[in-house]
Amino acid sequence: MKTARLENWSVVWCPEAVVQKLQGEVYDHPCFIDGEPITSSALTFLEGGIAKTRNTKYELGLPEPKYTAWCIRNGYNVWNGPKDR
Repeated sequence: MKTARLENWSVVWCPEAVVQKLQGEVYDHPCFIDGEPITSSALTFLEGGIAKTRNTKYELGLPEPKYTAWCIRNGYNVWNGPKDR
C-alpha cells in the first residue's frame, strides 16, 4: 500500500457512487507531483489523522479551513491537526 500525505483536505460525498472521498493537496505520492490537487478513490477508513483507500494510506495534515468551519457549524467532529504539530 502506498503512503502519502494530504494537506488542505476535505471529505467529499459522491452521491452517484454513494461513497466518501478525500480532496486535497497530495505530497509524497509516486503518481503525483507534490502539492497537486487530487480527489481520492472511495475511503475505506478514516480516523485519527489517517485515511485509507483500497491502494493508498493518507496521513492527514491540516484540513481545508472552509471544510473545518462547515463541520463546526453543522455539529460534525473534524480532526483538527496533525499528531506531530
